[in-house]
Amino acid sequence: MPSANLLLYFQDDVSVVNHWLVNGKHYAKTSEEWLKRMDRSLASIKPIMESTYGKDQAVKWTVYWRTFFIAVAELFGYVNGEEWMVPVFLFKKK
Repeated sequence: MPSANLLLYFQDDVSVVNHWLVNGKHYAKTSEEWLKRMDRSLASIKPIMESTYGKDQAVKWTVYWRTFFIAVAELFGYVNGEEWMVPVFLFKKK
């Protein structure tokens, strides 16, 4: 996860108009919903995983993605979302 100010150092082609931090609990809830959708759609996700990662690796990568969604939900939901924030940037072209 990049630092909250990382994108401020890359303004050659764009300028930051505004930026702010969003409480992590919203991202935690989003990740929980992604996990629910993935679990509900495993039959339709299976061919995508197979074509992306190979038939012999599809189950492993499905578990990796589930683990990612669970970890994000736990980390960003920690301390009611006050420990991990999500930086948001509004850019404009130079």
